[in-house]
Amino acid sequence: MAELYSRRSFMVGVLSAGLLSSAAGYLLTRREPVTLTLATGTEPTGGGRNLLINLWNNLNPDIRIVPRLVNSTTQDQYAGFTEGGADIYNLDVIHIPRFAAAGRITPIEPRNALSLLGPVRKVCQVDDDSGRLWAVPFNSDVGMLFRRITDKSLPDSEPELRDVLSRERFVGQLDTTGPLTDEAFVINVLEHALAQDPLILDPEGVLSTSLTQWQGALKPLAEALRSGRVLTRTTEAATIQAFEEENLSYMRNWPVWFPGVDRAERAEPGTAAIRLSRLPIGVLGGQSLAIDSDTPHRGAAEEVIRFLTDTPAQKLLATYGFAPTGRDAYFDEQLKEAEPHLGMVRNAIEEARPRPMKPGYLDFSQRFKEHTYAYLHRGEQLTQRFVRDIQEALK
Repeated sequence: MAELYSRRSFMVGVLSAGLLSSAAGYLLTRREPVTLTLATGTEPTGGGRNLLINLWNNLNPDIRIVPRLVNSTTQDQYAGFTEGGADIYNLDVIHIPRFAAAGRITPIEPRNALSLLGPVRKVCQVDDDSGRLWAVPFNSDVGMLFRRITDKSLPDSEPELRDVLSRERFVGQLDTTGPLTDEAFVINVLEHALAQDPLILDPEGVLSTSLTQWQGALKPLAEALRSGRVLTRTTEAATIQAFEEENLSYMRNWPVWFPGVDRAERAEPGTAAIRLSRLPIGVLGGQSLAIDSDTPHRGAAEEVIRFLTDTPAQKLLATYGFAPTGRDAYFDEQLKEAEPHLGMVRNAIEEARPRPMKPGYLDFSQRFKEHTYAYLHRGEQLTQRFVRDIQEALK
């Protein structure tokens, strides 16, 4: 175990040095110093993003990035990001359509050879066949199934989520107490519905409007909740705590948490390893960097974004648990040795489905949560009103 994580630390050092070398092409000379404000949420683990920002600032003292941390939920990110203004926004994937529709961001011509994964590119691209992006993907994300291995000598095949629900104790973000946790609940419910019916949400992010289809897709989850086989938590951290303290076999969470969970669990006497599995179909997440339409420093902002999203930066972020956005990072031999789970993550992202990418997504999310929470936790049946509400929100 010590060797595994020593190798990971070594990789961070190697990739940081490599970034310094590759960054020569980004060195800019200006007569007047520029400060670029980057509006972003807090970083969940480690400091990989901050390391990249510090590397840029050390190399470019005349074009400095100053993060403006917005302590907001996914739901109210639009208000939190726009009220204070910024040159660059680090947007959650669901907010890109709203920022674009409001004219808050301007398209970017990607120059980096990023080899973006298909679903990642699709949710960011401008719909005019120009190849431009509304925002350049910074890191990707997708729901994964964590499982505890107690004996490596026993056969170990990837489990199906529907089988886990029927016979094992499992924990996920399947409860909510308000705006801070609503979106995690929505994502988890969508993933369980997709595990039963892959047509409930198609690869373009179009939801089924068949009430019968939704009733069938969510019935197994409702039954598992009522039987006590599923533990419900509101946050990713609370889910990890339950997984560890209850010694559960399975957990749904994001891959960014894998290094920390794996490191902690390998130290426990009853755990041989933690492994990741794909959900049948995961829901796509991630953040992307977009340029404010009114910034007077567009050229500098573009260069900053290209540095932060280029392949060397992707490799560095991967050592902190973030899922790279492009294929090149996944095929790096050193990175594959240090982070062998990344191949599984790439496969999951390539098969992931986006949430409905509409400017009215947040209204949809709220209505979807209200109906499905009442069904799963209070036993209130889904009715045609559920279908009408989600259709109205996504017009």
